[in-house]
Amino acid sequence: MTAIDLFALQPYMTAADYRSEAAFLAKLDRLFARAAALRRAPVAVAVLPEDVASFLALALPAAGGLAGDPDVRTLDAAFARLGRRMAGRLAATALAARALSLRRAFFLAAAPTVWTIWSRSVRTLARRYAMTVVGGSALLPDDAGGYRGDTLLPRGNRIYNLSLTVGPDGRTRAVTRKVNLVPTQEDRLGLSPGRAEAVPVLDLDPALPGIGLATAICYDAFRVPHTDREPRFHPLLPDLGRRGASLVAQPSANPWPWAGPWVLGRPGDSRTRSRQWDEEGALAALRDAPEVAVVVNALLLLDLWDVHFDGRSAIFGRDAAGQPVILAAAAGYHAGPDAETVVHYRWEPEQ
Repeated sequence: MTAIDLFALQPYMTAADYRSEAAFLAKLDRLFARAAALRRAPVAVAVLPEDVASFLALALPAAGGLAGDPDVRTLDAAFARLGRRMAGRLAATALAARALSLRRAFFLAAAPTVWTIWSRSVRTLARRYAMTVVGGSALLPDDAGGYRGDTLLPRGNRIYNLSLTVGPDGRTRAVTRKVNLVPTQEDRLGLSPGRAEAVPVLDLDPALPGIGLATAICYDAFRVPHTDREPRFHPLLPDLGRRGASLVAQPSANPWPWAGPWVLGRPGDSRTRSRQWDEEGALAALRDAPEVAVVVNALLLLDLWDVHFDGRSAIFGRDAAGQPVILAAAAGYHAGPDAETVVHYRWEPEQ
């Protein structure tokens, strides 16, 4: 069976990377060019991080100059400033969509711009480098057009953490909605969860029969919930394996210090976030999903006002005895240009 080149892209994103479509595409293109230089196999899969496109709302005309405004020092302050600049549009959007939250109305209003820049960039990169691309994620509503083109027509008032998978020809192959919302983070944004049974599993490539690809957005690939107050938590890896996924993309974004204490730990839990990630995340979840061979986990590095994401991207797999192991990992984890990298592993499925 043909080998597959797998890439977890770990970009360091700043406000400048979100000011225009050209800036966003240029930042990601540099990482794809690094991946292309490592590629040898005819089939390749590149995974971008969760939320890599969520901050494209800064490309809205109303956000012009926002990142350089000395009076804006937090994300809440940015939302407040945008709310004032877009008051009429947000009120009209909230009324038309029956959105009770102004923050949800903002996501709805920004969705067409975010989708156009993100989807067009992902399609361009997939075609340019002839790769299957899991494009990370963005906060978006349902699309009346089925996410097939570069124009989004919002339908309904629900907002999802949504991932897009595009084939080497630039066509949409799958759209995945996050099922498990992270407590103290996504649950406060008014997001809606997706359904576990609706997460798609697709054939990776006609030349590779039997290789199923699925996306488990960050927390969806964890083995156990972060807290004792999540009765609906549903680990996805076992389900995806039973449905034919041998390769799982895991776009992630970690809002807590990677080397710091695990903030949602139970009393007496002294682990760091990085240790908790390995002990409860996809690496551990592979024990319950024997059909899944490899997980490509791409993490976002970001500094924007008071928002800070760091973490170490990795590719998880199995040793000769079938036990979960780290096959490849980034050297750096702290948000900064020196930690921006591409994690590469050449997978030979027959092994």
